[in-house]
Amino acid sequence: MPRFDSPGWRIAGSVVSWAAFAFFFLGLFQSAGVVMGLGGYCASGGPYVIETECPEAVIVFAPLGVFGMFFAAGVAFAVARGFGVSLIAWAWPILFVGLGIQFLASAASGESVISNLSIGLLFVAMGVAPVVVFVRAKAIVPTLVGSRGLSGDRFAYDGTPRPSVGLTPTEGSEVAPSARDWATSLGLWVVAAGGGAWLSLLAFAALSSAG
Repeated sequence: MPRFDSPGWRIAGSVVSWAAFAFFFLGLFQSAGVVMGLGGYCASGGPYVIETECPEAVIVFAPLGVFGMFFAAGVAFAVARGFGVSLIAWAWPILFVGLGIQFLASAASGESVISNLSIGLLFVAMGVAPVVVFVRAKAIVPTLVGSRGLSGDRFAYDGTPRPSVGLTPTEGSEVAPSARDWATSLGLWVVAAGGGAWLSLLAFAALSSAG
């Protein structure tokens, strides 16, 4: 049996990847909000006097957030292997729409309205674009229930091939996802993403208090 090719590994891969992604994304999302509130920039370290010091939570989560999300995507690709809600498919939309919302919120508060509004709209458009592709390719279902079941069987669906996100229409011999498959996929996603987000909020608040 190939490495990681078992139900237990698929469940672990789905849970760990979404928990890690939610943790690091929400940390980055909160960091962006803090920086926007400081006027759009801050700095830390170096031999010079810093006009606007970055809070400790931003210093930790701003760089770690990006690398952490890459780590989560790697776990999803190597371990979840198509089982569960597709992090590979949804990471880009969540990241860009989320950051776009922060820019738009900053513009609404009166901070650098033109630039923040322009960047915010661009980010939201970049995040929505893949979702439009999924809809046009009739591939929303496999991004939500997964392209494989716990046993590794491919789920059948009719759509346009999108190999870049692991969405390739299957032959008629593959099985259709059952109600149990939907419940397992979405249930694990809610628990994993919710748990990761909760831990991120706690960690960010703790670092902010320490700073």
